[in-house]
Order: sequence, then structure tokens, then C-alpha cells
Amino acid sequence: MRERVLIAGVGVTPFTPLTVRRVLSELAGQAVRAALEDARIDYDLIDQVFVSGVNTPVGVSERVLMQVGLSGIPTFSIRDGGVSASSAVHLARSTILAGEAEAILVLGFEDMRIGNADVPFFGVDECPTDDWRDLIRRNDPLAMIAQRGHPAALFAAQMEWLQTQMGITDHCFERVLERACAQARLGPSGFADSPDRRECQPPYLCAPASGAAAILLCSEEFAARYGSRDEVAFLVSTRSNDMLSELAAGNVLDVLGRSATRRAAVRAYELAGIGVEEVDVVELHDQSVGDYLMFSSALGLCEEAQVGKFVLEANRKPVICPSGGLLGCGLVPGVSALAQMAELVHQLRGEAGARQVQGARIGLQHSASVGRSVTVSILQRA
Repeated sequence: MRERVLIAGVGVTPFTPLTVRRVLSELAGQAVRAALEDARIDYDLIDQVFVSGVNTPVGVSERVLMQVGLSGIPTFSIRDGGVSASSAVHLARSTILAGEAEAILVLGFEDMRIGNADVPFFGVDECPTDDWRDLIRRNDPLAMIAQRGHPAALFAAQMEWLQTQMGITDHCFERVLERACAQARLGPSGFADSPDRRECQPPYLCAPASGAAAILLCSEEFAARYGSRDEVAFLVSTRSNDMLSELAAGNVLDVLGRSATRRAAVRAYELAGIGVEEVDVVELHDQSVGDYLMFSSALGLCEEAQVGKFVLEANRKPVICPSGGLLGCGLVPGVSALAQMAELVHQLRGEAGARQVQGARIGLQHSASVGRSVTVSILQRA
């Protein structure tokens, strides 16, 4: 069994709001070619491909790969909701560690209009229904899980809890969103000033978007043999899900992944052999402003009671979401985690331009899917 996996190449297309139409296969092909060029290898050296997407139609993977050459290598399609991309990366890394492959391309692409033309974006603009009111009167784990079928009401409940139970102010919420938009403008994926940003979503939620990203994972032996880039090591990927006792407590923050994130983070730090104070840069899952606050504390970056003060600090460490995160760049379910990992790779290489975190050595990427599955990955400058 191999001891370490490298991230040799990354490629990300600019994310676009749903009002901008792009050819999906061309976006994906662009991301693949960019990742291969960044890794300094040819496609024929790839052993396997993992494809991530939520709304992609059947057969689109083959149309995409035809742009770089269908070579008969195994291709796996991962559809796991909002954690599709992190699931694909986790499985690809495990495959290399197990010695079943030396180089794996993980590709995510998504056009959020496909399959959603007449359906609200994950239901987030739906008003609370009688079903929701019945669920919040109950206090059993099955009811808590069922709340995830009403994401609009669930995210609104998250914000209300943070305000009433923790005293988080509107100023704090607005400051988080302003910073996200400002950071997004520094990179290619931000569309924070798009006129449809607040028309399509409540102000506390990120906007849906379309785009593509690809990363190339490989073994150290592969990188040495073919001269591929070896600056960034993929140290750890941990996964956590619900626990009955946590859901039984009936807290909306745990329905959205607070406790699962805590457990995944503790395990990740342990496996990486580092303390949270050693992390320099974090890309977390900020589907809502409340997520940004909740996950900042759940990852151990600050005490939960101090999170409102923490996010307002100008020079805090670690730096959170220098890319702009989902709030600034939009959520592309099959892609966002890959784009965030690509941002960390650029940060650890010192290639992030105006977004660069000086001296960045260790990065953490966190994904969640309305709480049901959480992944924490840790990268290190080699």
C-alpha cells in the first residue's frame, strides 16, 4: 500500500450564473486540458477517470472524454448530491493508496439548468409547508432527517437559531457576504455583481452556477517517473455522517452537519499529525452565511461562542475561503469541491495572485451536503 498521494495538476473554468449559456462538454474539456497541462503529462498516462456530476445527462462523460481521447480506461460516474465531487476525490485517493492505479483524473462538470428548468434550485425558494410545520413539532431522528427535504425552511431556521441563540447580528451576516464577494472578484470564478444574484436566492444563500473543474491525483512514483508536478501532497481525506444521538438532540445545526464536521475534522487532524493551529488556509462549504459561521467553529478554527467575533477579525488565521467560497463564486454541486481543492493547490504553490495567503503550507478543504455527508481533506506543500 502506498503512503502518499500527490495532486499533480488542476484546471478550473470560470463559474457562470444560470443566465449565461455555455456548452457543457466544451467547459469540461477545457478543465481537463488545463489540468493535464498543469500536471505536465499526456492523457494516455491516466489509469482511471472519476466523473462527478448531479444534473449531467447520460452519456455526456463519453462526449467530454472524446475531446482528449477515449482510450478504454475505466471511468466511474459519481452522483452523490452536493458531495459528489468530494466523494469522487475520496475514492480516487483511496484507489491510488491501494495500489490499483498510479494516476487518476477526477473531473466534475455541471450545468444547473439541466433538469432544473421548472424546478427551484434544490427547493430553496419554497415557503414552509404543513409538512415542515409537522416536522419541527416532532423531535425524533427521522423527522430531523426529513427536514432536509425542505432546504429553504431549514436554512432559514439555521439563521434564526444563530441570531436568537448566539446573538449573531445582521452586520456579521452582511460582512461575511461582502468579504466573499470581494474575494471572488479577485479570481476568475466570481460573479458576485451579477444582477441575478439576489433575485434567484434569499440573501443568506449562495447562488447556483455552472462550470467545470478537474484535478489529477498520482503516486509519488508516477510523478518521479514522468516528471509531473510534485509540490502538493494530499495527506488526508476523512468522511463522516449522521449519528442517531446527535439528530435526537433536535438541533438544526446538527441537521446541517455541525457535529459530523467536528468528528471529521478531529479525525483529519489526527491522521495528518497536525494541530488546527497549523492550518494556514481553509476552503469550507459555505452554502449559506450560516454555514460559514457554523463550520468555522465546527472545524475548530474558533470557539462556537466566539464565532461572531472571529469572522469579523481582519487578520485572523487561518484565512477562510480566499477564493470567495460558494457565497462568492456560486454552488456547482458536482464541481465546487474540486474548484476549492484547486484553489488550495494554487495557494500552497504560491500561485494565487491577488488572493495569495503568504507562507501558506497547509490547506484544508471541507464539503457537506445539507448535513448528510461531510468530507474533510488536508493538503500540504511538499
